Amino acid sequence: MPKKTIADLGDLRGKTVLVRVDFNVPLDKKTGAVKNDRRIRGALPTVQKLLDVGAAVVAMSHLGRPEKATPEERKNLTMDKVAARFGELLGKPVQVVRPAATAAVQAMKPGDVVLLENLRFDPREQKNDPEFAAAIAALGDAYVNDAFGTCHNDHDASMVAVPAALKAAGKPRAVGLLVERELHVIDNLLGSPKRPLIGIMGGAKVSDKIAFINALLAKVDHLLIGGKMAYTFRKAQGVDVGNMKAPDEELDNARKLLHHVDRMMTLPTDYLVANSDDLTDTKVVTGSIPAGYEGVDIGPETTAHFGNKVRQAGTVIWNGPVGWFEKPAFAAGTKGVAAAMAKASADNGVVTVVGGGETAEAVEQFGHADEMTHVSTGGGAFLAYVEGKPFQSLAQIDDK
Repeated sequence: MPKKTIADLGDLRGKTVLVRVDFNVPLDKKTGAVKNDRRIRGALPTVQKLLDVGAAVVAMSHLGRPEKATPEERKNLTMDKVAARFGELLGKPVQVVRPAATAAVQAMKPGDVVLLENLRFDPREQKNDPEFAAAIAALGDAYVNDAFGTCHNDHDASMVAVPAALKAAGKPRAVGLLVERELHVIDNLLGSPKRPLIGIMGGAKVSDKIAFINALLAKVDHLLIGGKMAYTFRKAQGVDVGNMKAPDEELDNARKLLHHVDRMMTLPTDYLVANSDDLTDTKVVTGSIPAGYEGVDIGPETTAHFGNKVRQAGTVIWNGPVGWFEKPAFAAGTKGVAAAMAKASADNGVVTVVGGGETAEAVEQFGHADEMTHVSTGGGAFLAYVEGKPFQSLAQIDDK
């Protein structure tokens, strides 16, 4: 059932709108400064739209894991630096207020924006606590979920209990522009993609993504495998993978999928490997990985093959880097896939969808984010939605 959007909320002039955003941005561990503002930029269209129609906006998000942080680390998890960057991008000051700061919110005028302090500073946020949720819900006249990256967090009060409390009070709830686009793109991807549909999977553990892989195999015409999981598949085939670790659970999960190899799934044919004791000692190998070495990237032959598959596709969905892209010496494969997708989109009209998380970071790092059809803001949420898992957060949003 389609969900209500901002356009369905009616006249918002003079209203205060609670907007759940995903400002869980990477921070500098020493200074707490925002290292990447992609998630903040992603929320700007929704916030600006609400301001343009005369609303005041109370934005809210969690940041990091304060429940697991040391006292020193916790100091850097306040929303101060995030609010400063949010204000710079928005072009107006953004004050940080406590979730219980009723007076500060009541004093807001149309066009004002405040950001609630890190929601997870209160342990009740992760317990769907009704009292905590009711206090936040009382601050607003309407609720907007624009945090796709946390839509799968069914335990967060700001995602589930807060909109439920607004429903009980007869107040409207909708999705923001970012979530609306995410749902539209993924629904089209799963329902009526432009064929052939090619999937590219990377990452470390087969067990973490086995449900996603199975969901893709039911939809795609072919699946290309890279990253650490590729070596798990090779070991499951009886190939020596050097120093690569592959626990029994991972091998068991890989064996369940081996019948798809060469028919529906393609594994790398060559690898860049590095000496485990000296990462500067590298070489490209085919077949087995020598003892003392570990795979760090797909090789040039595989990169070229993946690129050819991308160019021949109608739609490409990519989740998971195919190598250790954070290190420049091991980034060629991931960079090559990103470049091939960008070129295929520009030259051949291929629909290119990047499934959030580290993959989104990679395409942005290599300067191709704006050349993709869609870069998801949710890593785990993207996986879960494609797998078909129900989201309690979206169940709280009013149907059209």
